[in-house]
Amino acid sequence: MQTDKEIFRIFAAVPKYLLKCAGIRTKYNYSMKSVTLKEFERRTDGVLISQEPEAPTYIMEFQGQKDDDIYHRMTMEMASFAMLYKTKHVRGILIFLNKKLDPQTQPWHYLTKSKEKFLRVVYFDEYIKALENKYPNHPLVLVSKPLFEKNLATLRNYSRQWFQQINKCRLPKQVKDQYRYAFIRWLSIRFPDLIGEEVLEMLDNLPAFEETQAYKTLFGAIEKRGEKRGEKRGEKRGERNRMIKTIKTYRQMHKKGEINRDVLNKICTPLRAEIKKISIEINDMLQRHKQERQ
Repeated sequence: MQTDKEIFRIFAAVPKYLLKCAGIRTKYNYSMKSVTLKEFERRTDGVLISQEPEAPTYIMEFQGQKDDDIYHRMTMEMASFAMLYKTKHVRGILIFLNKKLDPQTQPWHYLTKSKEKFLRVVYFDEYIKALENKYPNHPLVLVSKPLFEKNLATLRNYSRQWFQQINKCRLPKQVKDQYRYAFIRWLSIRFPDLIGEEVLEMLDNLPAFEETQAYKTLFGAIEKRGEKRGEKRGEKRGERNRMIKTIKTYRQMHKKGEINRDVLNKICTPLRAEIKKISIEINDMLQRHKQERQ
C-alpha cells in the first residue's frame, strides 16, 4: 500500500505531530518540507526545519515496505544535509509502518541508543494504537483508520463516522483538507475495485471539501485510475461514466437544497446498482481479453 506521500501530507500539515510521534520535546517551532540532496539526486521524505539557528534539524524517512538499505540511506542523507548546509545539528527520524519492516542495521541502529538520540525510530502502528487508547478521536488516529483497520467490512461501515469526526476536529481548514485528502486516498486504495463515486458515497456528505482543489485533484486521480482500468472497453465505460456524472449532478442539487435526501436516494440507488453491474461486466470483458492473449 502506497503511504509515503500521504504521511508527508499529514505531518507537513502539523509538524508538531511528527515531533510528538518521535518523542521529541522542544521549545522551537518547526516547518516541514522536502529537500533535494544533490549528492544522491533524490528527495528526502521530509525535513523539519526551525528558524532558530541553535535548533536541531530533523530528517524524516518513512518506510512502508521492506528495505534493508534504509539505515544506510538515512545516515547518508544526514551527512549530506550537514555538509550542504554547514550544520552539526542534524538528527534523523525513521518511521516504519510496523516493527517487522525495521532491519535494525548495525552500526547505524546503534545511533538510536545514543544519549543525544541522533536517530529515533518509530513504529507507526504501535504509536497510533497507544495514541488511540488515550485520545480515540485524535486527528492522527482518525486519518490512519484506512491504514490499520484490517477488517474491510468494519472499514466500510465506519468510514463515514470517522470522516465526519475529522470534519469536526479543531484544525485549520487547510490542515483539515490535507487530512481528508489522505483519508480518502487511503480508503480508495483499500477498495481498489470501487470507482471514485462509490468510494466517496461511503462517506456521504463531503461538506465544503468538495469545493477544494485537494478534492478535485483526488477525485480526478481516482476516476483516472478507474478509466485506465477500463480502457478499450468502449461503450460500457462510456455508459458507466454518464451514470456517474448523473449521480454527481443530483448530489449537487441535494447540496443546494433543490431536492431532499429521499428523492436523491430514489434516483441514485438504482443508478449505483447499475454502475456496479456494468463494472462487473467490464471486468469480465477484461479477463476474457487477457485469457485470449495467453
